[in-house]
Amino acid sequence: MDHHHHFLLVSLSFQSHINPTLRLATKLTRAGAQVTFATTVSGLNNLKTRPSLPGLSYDSFSDGNATLSKPDYFQQIELNGSASLKSLILTKSKQGQKVDFIIYGMCLPWVAEVARDLHVPSAFFFIQSAATFSVVYHFFRSDGLGVVNYEIDPTTTGGLEIPGLPLLKNSELPQFLRPSETSFPVFRDHIETLEKHPNPCMLINTFDGLESESIESIPDHINVFSVGPLFSGETEEPFICDIFHDSDRETYLRWLDSKPEKSVVYVSFGSILELGKKQKEEILEGLIESGRPFLWAIRSHGEDDEARANLYRAKIHHCDEAENGFTAAEGGGGGGLMVRWCSQVEVLNHSAIGCFVSHCGWNSMLESMVGGVAVVGCPQFSEQKMNMKMVEEVWGNGVKMVADGEGVVGREEVKRCLEVAMGDGEIKRNCERLKTMAMEAVVDGGPSRTNLKRLIEKLKA
Repeated sequence: MDHHHHFLLVSLSFQSHINPTLRLATKLTRAGAQVTFATTVSGLNNLKTRPSLPGLSYDSFSDGNATLSKPDYFQQIELNGSASLKSLILTKSKQGQKVDFIIYGMCLPWVAEVARDLHVPSAFFFIQSAATFSVVYHFFRSDGLGVVNYEIDPTTTGGLEIPGLPLLKNSELPQFLRPSETSFPVFRDHIETLEKHPNPCMLINTFDGLESESIESIPDHINVFSVGPLFSGETEEPFICDIFHDSDRETYLRWLDSKPEKSVVYVSFGSILELGKKQKEEILEGLIESGRPFLWAIRSHGEDDEARANLYRAKIHHCDEAENGFTAAEGGGGGGLMVRWCSQVEVLNHSAIGCFVSHCGWNSMLESMVGGVAVVGCPQFSEQKMNMKMVEEVWGNGVKMVADGEGVVGREEVKRCLEVAMGDGEIKRNCERLKTMAMEAVVDGGPSRTNLKRLIEKLKA
């Protein structure tokens, strides 16, 4: 591909949006394209690391200092971002960097309007599963077959039938499909934008072998390109673009190197979720009592780190200090290490990891498949409960932890699920099968690699 073809990739500034978008950017640059990655001004400033690749540059647009805690967050981003992004594209054109194609991420449907105003072709990049998109589409489609008036009450036993998917209970439907959610109109706008586009184009971070039925359930008038799993594993150095410091990398990698193969429980609940104090205590006790070594990436959410370290000291028989003030625990027979943040892809591909206790975000689910690691699911919000349903009932590569009447997963349940995930032969076989399919999708000649080439050919045409 000639270098003058220029892709602009537009992403929100959350870690879960940035990672797949930047991984897509690397694949496009390696295919010969020029790529500009753009996120909000504050989001770009918060990136602790920016991967340096030939053909990849970074830029930003204004969000008017919008904050997620405010109910008009998405409206503020659209109001400020539309003018700012248009100005960015026009400025680049004047500088001889004309944008040929725009790829915009989730919760940014207005970018398609900017692209249309400037007569630049665009594509929607859906960073969640094809199954989730299928539900969103069938919810909001405007041909009279949609279910937008379906009342999602997670406390009732009702369910929804979507082509190619198991029956979804109300409690398993994506949280953002509840009309009370601030993101509800944004997803409706996404579907309306695709429906009114004369030649809609969409990329999904998934692969055909995993979600063929869900991909096929998307109507033919939408040009769908499955390009996943988008993961970092193509260079010798780990591809890292975090908004958090990974200051303990040498410590946890050295610790993992000392552990037997498939023996360690890796625990992480992502970059946003904060578990309640009671839930953290129950998980910690379950990990200790299981007697298995564990690595827990546990983010600080404004708590006093020393006070939390003291809490863990009281829970664990013997402990040493990790460099950052968190606890390196040697108790309960297995031992453990707690860090603020880690390179998750690198950890999940380490031979010592035996299972992954996760919130079931889509990036984490794909990364667990690439690593061939079983999932112990503790889904909390967004589409995570639906992801876990697919893991347990369709793909068979994990087990869900069941909460008690107060919504807390107890230590005995934690131990039970660890035993299942790390001892069940069928789960292990399914993990290996999914890993093979994931890797086959992205090699030269694989469906996801081929789809990316198809997208580039579409631009050439």
